[in-house]
Amino acid sequence: MKNTALLLVFIGLSAYAVLAQPASKRPLQPSDVYRLQCIGSPQVSPDGHWVAYALSSVDSAKDKRNTDLWMVSWDGSQSVQLTNSPDGESSPLWSPDGKYLSFLSSRQGAKSTQVWLLDRRGGEAVKLTDIKAGVSDYSWAPDGKKLALIIRDPDPDEKPAESPGTAKPMVINKYQFKRDGAGYITATERYSHIYLFDINSKKLDTLTRGNFNHNDPVWSPDGKSIAFVSNRTPDPDRNSNTDIFVVEAKAGAQPRQITSWKGEDDAPQWSPDGTRIAYLRSSSDADWMMYDQSLLAVVPAEGGEPKLLSATLDRPVSTPRWSKDSKSIAALVSDDRQRYVGLFPAAGGSMSKLIGGDRSFSALELHKNGQWMVMMSNRCFPQKSTRSKAARCAGSPKCTIHSWSPCNLPTWKGSDRKATMARKWEISCIVRQTPQKDRSFPPCFTSMEGRLPRTSLALI
Repeated sequence: MKNTALLLVFIGLSAYAVLAQPASKRPLQPSDVYRLQCIGSPQVSPDGHWVAYALSSVDSAKDKRNTDLWMVSWDGSQSVQLTNSPDGESSPLWSPDGKYLSFLSSRQGAKSTQVWLLDRRGGEAVKLTDIKAGVSDYSWAPDGKKLALIIRDPDPDEKPAESPGTAKPMVINKYQFKRDGAGYITATERYSHIYLFDINSKKLDTLTRGNFNHNDPVWSPDGKSIAFVSNRTPDPDRNSNTDIFVVEAKAGAQPRQITSWKGEDDAPQWSPDGTRIAYLRSSSDADWMMYDQSLLAVVPAEGGEPKLLSATLDRPVSTPRWSKDSKSIAALVSDDRQRYVGLFPAAGGSMSKLIGGDRSFSALELHKNGQWMVMMSNRCFPQKSTRSKAARCAGSPKCTIHSWSPCNLPTWKGSDRKATMARKWEISCIVRQTPQKDRSFPPCFTSMEGRLPRTSLALI
């Protein structure tokens, strides 16, 4: 475990103002927050050459946020905007063969969110699904022939747009009567279920049923089963007792309950060999425990006694991801306003810290060659990127940073700095900062001029 030489790659935003000349500096203003651009949902392409991600920006005049999709090459040398729609796109996923990038959107006047397909060779995105109730989540089957879709039940009280009349009164008979993002929960609650969607035939098969919500579908490596999360207790309103279930990926199959903890079990992740499922478990089995912290656990795919891997850590973990050889599980660990990447042996034992420091990591993903990709932020930058061997990164401040970002700045001078790709008033800068003993990152910025950058890559 100690000899593991993992490379970590981070995608993020870096504040270009550290590159500005002293004369251009000015104090931050409250309105500057509208010019911050946020990234999320990074996804490594199957061939390992590209990382797709969502970039969100704010239009303060329209009081609206818009999200577009971009991709950046693994070495950080190229960055391409894939969508430019006022409707917004989210949840990018690569098809298993890497030929397509799918995403969720209600673009082109659609009344509900659908799955769209973008050919990475070029051309406009094509709407793949046409489901009245819309799609809230999805995942690709390993063979690329089917999708697992999360679809809510139709609204039985919904009237056609042209149908006049007074809306029916809401009947509420539940302990939990309102939920963030969903609104009032009525007697005719719309539950979320998993459906199988055949890409060629467009056939839709129901996989889960009942008055329960089913979420977080994850395909097994062989494509024969799907793990998901559900609270199937008699009165889900009064507890947070979610469990992990596994069901065969065919219509009419009956789910098997894998976990039985009275608290929360969620975020399932299949091991690459398909024999085990890693997941997050609450440390308390009390109902609605507000200050609980998640534990990393692993259970046989057929069910059985789970093994708690972070029980002695006394820190919450999140985003579990298996290593390529199924022998260890990487996860994010929160610790006193910081979040680092830890590696836990799947068989049990001491955790090793892959990378930490005065910063916060998120969105952990595995590269095909065994490298890891995460997003990173620190007190100076909203988010930025870095890559290096874990042994160096764990405690060493000596880092080499390669940044790519649009910036409205004069060109740097010097043998190791160059500017390329002039575009309108923006200059796309590639900056290389050599390792220094006295600091690991540029100083905090105190000014913002022009636009904030879209992406940056750094090598640690």
